[in-house]
Amino acid sequence: MSFIMNVEEKLAVVGPFAQHAAATATESRALFVAPRACKVTAVSIVPDAAATGDNTNTTNIDIVNAGAAGAGSTSIAALPLPTGTNLVAFDETAITTTTTALAAGDVLSIKFTKVGTGLAVGPLVVKIVWYPTA
Repeated sequence: MSFIMNVEEKLAVVGPFAQHAAATATESRALFVAPRACKVTAVSIVPDAAATGDNTNTTNIDIVNAGAAGAGSTSIAALPLPTGTNLVAFDETAITTTTTALAAGDVLSIKFTKVGTGLAVGPLVVKIVWYPTA
């Protein structure tokens, strides 16, 4: 016996987030609180300003599962910005995402990691695609 289950995807668009300045050290910002048990299947960003990737002076973007207490550090989506990886103003950029189960109350954060003298990113909004699991 087989059946097809219709699982409704949900969408959370979060932001806008202020620009992450090139000179700013690594910073994290709260992004999403799971309203119920769910799985995150995709993440993307839409910046207001272009950014040109660089191998030496750059910023890496990670979406981190901070857990319910905010102490988690597992990256579920990562977008390094080396030379050749650029952000285009007002163009959605998908971030490679590992499908991740979250418990109700788990928090996702966006983390900007400065490398070298850094790279200005944003302002931007973040799109999270998720679906309920329980």
